[in-house]
Amino acid sequence: MNNSEFQAHTEKIERALEQVNALGGDRGRPAALELMQSVMDLHGAAMARVVELLSDSGESGRSALARIADDPLICGLLVLYGVHPLSLEERVQRAIEKLQPQLQKLGTTLVLTSADDTVVRLKLHPSRPDEPSLSTIRNTVEQAIREAAPEVGEIVIDGMLPAGFVPLDRLQPAMSFERGEPI
Repeated sequence: MNNSEFQAHTEKIERALEQVNALGGDRGRPAALELMQSVMDLHGAAMARVVELLSDSGESGRSALARIADDPLICGLLVLYGVHPLSLEERVQRAIEKLQPQLQKLGTTLVLTSADDTVVRLKLHPSRPDEPSLSTIRNTVEQAIREAAPEVGEIVIDGMLPAGFVPLDRLQPAMSFERGEPI
């Protein structure tokens, strides 16, 4: 399951919660909300216990925990329940490190400058500022960060020109079709 599948499941849960909130009556809505909260509490306790057991199981357990924590679905759940074994900054840094070989082939490097739940700020160091694949780089970086840190609200990549931006030195003067000279 990938990040988009995780998103689809969370959206389905949100729609169900909206329906529960719209329930009338004094008993239906509170009972449904209590049921949902109880299920969430049970899942959270179970996720915390899995992390604890794997963490305490020696190198093989920690290795297994690292592998499952990298899975986009499980990562999202570990973040949701506040039990991910890596900090937000560590997860973002690992995602960047995984991307570096691909980015280097495109003539660029990426550095994490700051990270919190609302904004991850990165610095792009392109060796070719007119690189035509910058939109590809942006999409690749954003996808990797969202998989590693689904709780992040915004990803800012400093050093990247806005989409559709053309530097002034790349503009050519308009030519007169009649005279074949600049207007």
